[in-house]
Amino acid sequence: MATLITDKGAPYIEDIWSIDDFRNVADGSDTEEFTDEELLEAMELVVDNFDANYGITWETIEAALDQIVWERTTGEKNDE
Repeated sequence: MATLITDKGAPYIEDIWSIDDFRNVADGSDTEEFTDEELLEAMELVVDNFDANYGITWETIEAALDQIVWERTTGEKNDE
């Protein structure tokens, strides 16, 4: 959730996503289990592929988790 921060100098918007958010999305999968290391890798994928035009959404997190599953299944890394 985005938060307006006004008490630290110039106002800014902060949008924090935690590993628990990634875990909540992962828990919605009926077929896949994810380790904390894989969730952290998914977080890194989201950061590495961040596009300010779209931001970070639940779908962004799902796409990162799908990438982890693809890499796990194929044994390949998709380094785009």
